[in-house]
Amino acid sequence: MTTAPHRSTLEARALFNPAFGAYLLATSIHAAAKKAHTPMPWPSVFLVLPLVMPADTRSSLPAKSTVTLMAWANANPRQQAAFAERAAALTDYTRASLRTAMRHRVIEVTAGNLNCFGTPKPPSAAPGTEVAECARAATLVGRWLATTDPGRTFTVLGVRP
Repeated sequence: MTTAPHRSTLEARALFNPAFGAYLLATSIHAAAKKAHTPMPWPSVFLVLPLVMPADTRSSLPAKSTVTLMAWANANPRQQAAFAERAAALTDYTRASLRTAMRHRVIEVTAGNLNCFGTPKPPSAAPGTEVAECARAATLVGRWLATTDPGRTFTVLGVRP
């Protein structure tokens, strides 16, 4: 029998698996490149997982990318205030996820930018699954990062590259 704390520990380990992070980064990088027709700038990748992984942040994201990152940040001051701490806490996970993605030739780094090889497979279509929610959020964040100046994005979220 699995106890609730043990189950949540297993879920956390599965969610914070570098392979899953690599998938989310590839999804975001692909969405950014598709939107902007240019690769994602290297520093921007460190904004993806802090916006996607925490459930409360993810649930506050809009359903469509017509809402800008700046408008979202202004409408969600708690998320904006907590972002710097979350970004710092997820830096090592982002690095591990990047290494995993590069090792498996999912993404490449070229001239300070990130490219995704191919199109990441969509997650299960089952509604309400956390994997699908994370992938949807990663796509949205990628589109946001494609249309927002990286320096301005970092400033609005209260972090430095």
